[in-house]
Amino acid sequence: MKVLVTGATGFVGSHLTETLVGAGYELRVLARPTSDMSVFKNLDVEIVQGDITDAAAVERAVSGCRHVYHLAAKTSHTRVSQNQYYLVNVKGTDIVARAAVKANVDRLIYCSSGGVYGTITSPPVDEKTKPNPNSLYSESKLLGEDVALDYQKKHGLPIVIARITSVFGPRSVTNWLGLVKAINTKGFRIIGTGDNHFHVGYISDIVDGIRRCGEVQGIEGECYLIAGKEPVKVKQLVAMIAHELGISDPHARLPAGPFRVFSSLSEAMFRRFGVEVPPGQRYRLFLTDNVFDISKAQKELGYYPRVSTREGIQQMVKWYREQGYL
Repeated sequence: MKVLVTGATGFVGSHLTETLVGAGYELRVLARPTSDMSVFKNLDVEIVQGDITDAAAVERAVSGCRHVYHLAAKTSHTRVSQNQYYLVNVKGTDIVARAAVKANVDRLIYCSSGGVYGTITSPPVDEKTKPNPNSLYSESKLLGEDVALDYQKKHGLPIVIARITSVFGPRSVTNWLGLVKAINTKGFRIIGTGDNHFHVGYISDIVDGIRRCGEVQGIEGECYLIAGKEPVKVKQLVAMIAHELGISDPHARLPAGPFRVFSSLSEAMFRRFGVEVPPGQRYRLFLTDNVFDISKAQKELGYYPRVSTREGIQQMVKWYREQGYL
């Protein structure tokens, strides 16, 4: 079967591409000419050069493919304007879905984000929990879901949505390297007690979940939360990273109160005026319980994450060292 992966030069997309090639799929990828395509040098993939906002390029890429894994997006770490998030994450999804209808694909797998729930006040959340985005990125990803489902309703396009959690592992540079480097300094401090939970997913597990969204039969129109094996307390996460770095566990703490106030104000600014205050997003790691219920994916997809947070951190830090980041 020929399948297309958009966003294949990104962290998750590159791992998904490798996995699908290894599983015997005939792979085509859509990549901008300016993207780093070195990840494909040892892979048998067909590269269609073009941007996700270029309808003609997308149509060429989708033509002849049975499945489309749509991962291309402006991420929460790119910090671009509202217009850019909308152009790529919403309009880009519309372009991909329109091309998929024209090509009569068997399934479009839209990779969304667990961030669509915003600040989680009653963990864990599941697929029935009402989304409440609190950033331009998460808002645009939810709008992308709406676009995809609208194409299913109006044009019969088979859609499956995968809401993925924060992902870590080798090649995770923009997402995790900053935190690991910060912990590697003597001045790192946890905000608050660190007893709140953070639910992450190791890259091989997340890719397995996305792949299952494409392979399991009879799930068109469904949405699945794809997260890791277990949530961990933030102080445990920090301790695991410190252990792999070979340094003592940072015990210094900063009072949570001022940061909680700032985070609440930044969220209020977003909801009232649509304005983001970037530090407010960073502080939420230490201030909220971010936990997902993946029982639906377990029951319907047979998705059972295998890699523990500790094992994943070992592999990620090892890769950082091998690449000279540490």
